[in-house]
Amino acid sequence: MSKVYLVSGAGSDDAATVEKKVSALWRRSDFDSVFSKRDSAALKLHVGEPGAKTFVSPRIVKTLVRCMSKTGARPFLTDTSVLYKSRRGDAISHAKVAQEHGFGIVEMGAPFISADGLNGSDDFEVDVGVSAKHYEKVNIASGIMHARSMLVLSHATGHLGTGFGGAIKNLGMGCSSKKAKLSQHFGQKPHIDTDLCSACGECAFWCPADAIVVEQSALIDPDLCIGCGECIAVCLDNAVKFDWSLMGRELQERIAEHAVAVARSKPKKICYITVAQDITKDCDCLGAKQKPLIEDIGVLASFDPVAIDKAVLDLIQQRAGRSLESMSYPKADGTIQISYAESLGLGESTYDLIKVEI
Repeated sequence: MSKVYLVSGAGSDDAATVEKKVSALWRRSDFDSVFSKRDSAALKLHVGEPGAKTFVSPRIVKTLVRCMSKTGARPFLTDTSVLYKSRRGDAISHAKVAQEHGFGIVEMGAPFISADGLNGSDDFEVDVGVSAKHYEKVNIASGIMHARSMLVLSHATGHLGTGFGGAIKNLGMGCSSKKAKLSQHFGQKPHIDTDLCSACGECAFWCPADAIVVEQSALIDPDLCIGCGECIAVCLDNAVKFDWSLMGRELQERIAEHAVAVARSKPKKICYITVAQDITKDCDCLGAKQKPLIEDIGVLASFDPVAIDKAVLDLIQQRAGRSLESMSYPKADGTIQISYAESLGLGESTYDLIKVEI
């Protein structure tokens, strides 16, 4: 049974309180054992889409950088380029967004370095290493593979494609190059309900593949569509429709297989922290201010990404009296990634929740 550690906390906690709580969580979790002197140590995070406000607080990240540095490791903040139209679509603009959101090298004591290179194409082909449904090999960002150790810092949220975004998604999708992201989304093709479409053009403007034209209504060219789901996120009319059963299961399985490949590349050199604060309907890729769905829970830590994801969903259920998916995307089932990752040996869904007292 895996151990998951929890320290209660709120997004409104001041810097001194965050330092005290997160440092205590780090010590209790024995994360010093992951990092060694002179390690190039990745702190994988999401710096937030421009316009977002509820991404993980820089106060938490700053404390984690200090904890990593005390081991003698050399931490760097990192993420990969996104597929959709965004300033986070290339390394230069991504670094500027990180700076603007409080993740600059002066504030953090560690630089932000895009893991997949200038344009999101720097990667290594990696064996999944287990018998899986979709892949034998996957493409993982080169900076992730070169790092000797890694802390995966995730923000628990709902998600339009997977129902839930946590450690497994951050590990699988978040550590993948653009090529791998395209591969994960392959086969997920939305369509337009013309009776609902107002022909506003938002979906066409944001489509990364220029697969949408707008006449009397929007039309999606299935041959150009990459299935990224961006049109669903920006549609104001609820006119973009999707085969949710296919998206939910197959996308989550593909993400989990990428996550397995990353985790297997760093045996005993990877750990996970998930922030269950400012839990919103959509992930931090949505460039808009979101209202939290429930009261803040705290920060969790584990060596097991499956266990930490399961614990987060259980805690949300207990706090809200209903599942995260029912509050965000009711047709989605965010537990698929957890059960499938467990079947691949990434971790176990049974866990011992240990509360860290300050």
